[in-house]
Amino acid sequence: MSLAEVRKSRGLSAASMAVKVGITVKELLAIERGEQPPRLCVAQKWANALGITFEEFARHYYEKADPEQLKYCECEE
Repeated sequence: MSLAEVRKSRGLSAASMAVKVGITVKELLAIERGEQPPRLCVAQKWANALGITFEEFARHYYEKADPEQLKYCECEE
């Protein structure tokens, strides 16, 4: 499941998530598409806003950005 899918499953719009995380909607959407890596502090705020762990956030991010990285991630399901 991608970050966008997790966000939508929580009933959050891109605009409301961007406010919670402290970034622009443009930056949020680029991160969700895997075009831009999130800063660590942003990733932690994002995970907190979604109610998931940092490891879960990383799995959802890499699923879209670079699926090859999942084989190196201990959080892989």
